[in-house]
Amino acid sequence: MSTTAENVAVVRRFIDQTVNGGDLSVIAETWAEDMTWNGGSLGTFDSRDAYTAFATANISGAFQGMHLEIHEVIARDDKVVLRFTNSGTNLGPLMGRAPTGKHAKWLGIGIYTLRGGRIVEGWFAEDIHGLILQLESD
Repeated sequence: MSTTAENVAVVRRFIDQTVNGGDLSVIAETWAEDMTWNGGSLGTFDSRDAYTAFATANISGAFQGMHLEIHEVIARDDKVVLRFTNSGTNLGPLMGRAPTGKHAKWLGIGIYTLRGGRIVEGWFAEDIHGLILQLESD
C-alpha cells in the first residue's frame, strides 16, 4: 500500500516529467493500464493508450511549451488534489479550432486516485472557456 507522500511524488513526477517536460513515456510508469481520465468538456478516456493519444495531441500537438504550475496540494490516503495554472502557446489544432500562435494561461483543479503506486483515476476541471477566449481575442 502506498503512503500519501509516495502518492504525491507519483503525481508530481507525472506533472514535472510529462506535462512540463514533454516525456510522454512517463505516462506508462505513473498511470495504470486500466486508468480513467475524466476531463469534463475534454472527454473521458478509459485506458492508458487512449489517454496517451490525447496527451500526445495536446502536450506536443496543440500547445508548445506547456507548463503546469502547482499552487496547492491536498493529499490524504489514496487521493491527491492539485490546484494549478496551466499555460502554453497554441501552435496546433485545439478542439476543432485552427492554431492561433497565442500564449494562454488557464486555471484548473485535478483530483487523482492512486493504487499500488500508479494513478488509476483522474478528475479534472479546467477553465476551458477562459482558454478559448484568450485564443480568440484580438
